[in-house]
Amino acid sequence: MDYTLDKIIKYRREFHKYPETGWKEIRTSARIAEILSQLGYENIKVGTEAVDINTIVEPVRLSEDERKKEIKRAISQGGNKDWIRKANGYPGVVAEIDTGNIGPTVAFRFDIDALVDTEPYESGHKPFDEEYISINPNSVHACGHDGHIAIGLGLAKEILKHKKSLRGKIKLLFQPAEETFSGAESMVTKGHLDDVDYFFSMHIGLSYENKPLPSKSIACGCCDFLSDRQLDVYFQGKAAHPCGASQEGKNTLLAACTAALNIHSIAPHEEGLFRVNVGEIHAGVCANTIPANALIRVEYRGENSNITNYGKNRVLTIIEAAAKMYELTYKIVDYGEVPTAKSDKEMIDIVKKSAKKVSWFENIYDYGNVGGTDDATVMMKKVQDHGGKAVYIGLGADVTEPLHNPKFDFDENVLIAATNLFVNILKDISSCKNL
Repeated sequence: MDYTLDKIIKYRREFHKYPETGWKEIRTSARIAEILSQLGYENIKVGTEAVDINTIVEPVRLSEDERKKEIKRAISQGGNKDWIRKANGYPGVVAEIDTGNIGPTVAFRFDIDALVDTEPYESGHKPFDEEYISINPNSVHACGHDGHIAIGLGLAKEILKHKKSLRGKIKLLFQPAEETFSGAESMVTKGHLDDVDYFFSMHIGLSYENKPLPSKSIACGCCDFLSDRQLDVYFQGKAAHPCGASQEGKNTLLAACTAALNIHSIAPHEEGLFRVNVGEIHAGVCANTIPANALIRVEYRGENSNITNYGKNRVLTIIEAAAKMYELTYKIVDYGEVPTAKSDKEMIDIVKKSAKKVSWFENIYDYGNVGGTDDATVMMKKVQDHGGKAVYIGLGADVTEPLHNPKFDFDENVLIAATNLFVNILKDISSCKNL
């Protein structure tokens, strides 16, 4: 390979240092586009050419003032002004290359957003010790997406190197806002998946038989995705003095707590896995005022549509009842639903064949565990619905902490192994006359 492990690690650490959460990945996208252009890519779509901004749900949609502030920050941190301008200040990158040889259209998806959390500035945490820790407040790459970006850029270089021996068209989708569940939809509605025959996505740090996948391991496909829906629930009541006129107050904090406790008491479902969580509660302005407004953030997940509908009905019933108990009105803002999906067996076999050619992968398994949700399933279903094939790969890597822990870090050797894997996949697809 032309790209050494050191080069790919350098990319990963750069993106780790400048994490950006969903729909704020402005520097990230500009830098990706800049690197792709330097490599020699010409067909590069960014921002409003890469994503449909109409799919951005209201809770995470930036105001014009907020977006201008994020653009200013991105430029101050080295974001390429020309690419930011071309993107109209929005994230997302799609690079496409036509090999010139007749063949299928193959797409690889790499999510690029960070999580809302604070990375610990403490000795023993490698990003701190080696000075690539997040410099952006309340933003951290604790889900491996910085590694996914680096793999995508490594693959981009190798595609150009092997272009003459490959067939068909190849798309590299650098997707924003996976954690907020609208990024994949924004690329689907923009049409980037319409002609895709084979779709590949992956994640660092998944599991096999419900145990973490260690370094030198790979799960060639995942099928246990849960559907997921997130809601913001706004309770509206009436403020009052808790002593002088408590009977006049309509307490939204109590309603929010009542709803949260009862939502967490929803029974499991006999048909399969069901999960529900209230992750945030905001209410009140001071100790001596009955809270007039409250917000709770809720998500529920299910293994199939029956379970998801069960969760939906129970959550909505509880919210309505809590509001009624305290004589409140309420409003629900729906982030939308991410569906379940399954990897195609044909694709798992392709990944398995290609993984055997990568010496780093010593333990190769057919199936791995997600045990959660990834909006890559929106893309998978889009491709599968028009007759294409899709797969979601679990890349094994020793980790310091579980995913979504701000101390999360991983064995960076997986980056070069994954790049090699995807190069082998493209070669195998190109050499197979039946594909």
